Amino acid sequence: MNLSAFDLNHVRALHHLLEEAHVTRAAKKLGITPAAASNALHRLRVDFDDPLLVRNGRSLVRTQRAEALRAPAREVMLAAGRLFDQGRPFDPATATWDIYVTTSDRVAELLLPTLDRLLSARAPGALLTLRTQTADLGVFLREHGGIAIVPDLAKERDLRSQRLFVDGFVCVMRGAHPLATGRMTLKRFTEWEHVLVAPLAQSRRGGIDVLLEKEGFSRRVTRVVTTFSLALPLVLGSDRLAVLPRSFAAAHAKALGLELRPLPVPMPPLEMLLAWHLGNEGDPKHAWVRGLVQDAVRAVGLETA
Repeated sequence: MNLSAFDLNHVRALHHLLEEAHVTRAAKKLGITPAAASNALHRLRVDFDDPLLVRNGRSLVRTQRAEALRAPAREVMLAAGRLFDQGRPFDPATATWDIYVTTSDRVAELLLPTLDRLLSARAPGALLTLRTQTADLGVFLREHGGIAIVPDLAKERDLRSQRLFVDGFVCVMRGAHPLATGRMTLKRFTEWEHVLVAPLAQSRRGGIDVLLEKEGFSRRVTRVVTTFSLALPLVLGSDRLAVLPRSFAAAHAKALGLELRPLPVPMPPLEMLLAWHLGNEGDPKHAWVRGLVQDAVRAVGLETA
């Protein structure tokens, strides 16, 4: 490839064409006509000696080479943005940019109203995209320059994190459940059916099962769901129990008539992390968003120590 003839506009066209996998949508992002975007795709095919996007029915799909180029193209665009932003004061009140956040449904329910209010007041030009249950966290943080609020982090050297808040666990049941009164013992706790929350629905055991086994007990899981929200109707409509984060359960207890009881065995609190990609460490916009999330956590009253 002749790099002397390859300018940043080529990278910009490559980035949007590969991200959209659609010539017309990419043209809108680039601010050019579909015909011009089609011509850009043709030039890129020659430059990379690869079709990049191939037709599959009525859609375009990325080739293997195109998939490999997506992350590098995005990284070049992010680096270019930081380069040209050097020396320019960042003013969130007037800036326009995209913010990507991924977290669980229960954290989203807790933080989103406050985060939305703070963002609207402080950065009205920002576009917030919230995702739940992102499978490949490292790819999401790298390709979208996003942040994650997660309970644990893959051992990837390019990821950074800090503790955001901690949350305990409680036993949740319907208000008229026989266990709503009286002492919660291991025997009583394990006599009833349980709902397990497993984000990828691939597990039949939770952290409490290990603790129960150490005490010589086991519980019977009869329902597995992928989100905390899905556990609630299964508890309300039966005598099943669920072990859920205290903050999430407390937020729904009054409206739904739930009873929250302490667990019969001490369970370590859930530590939630704020995570991001190393490439965004020094980005003033990114640092500002991380601070905004921390402000939302404090405003909600979650335990940060």
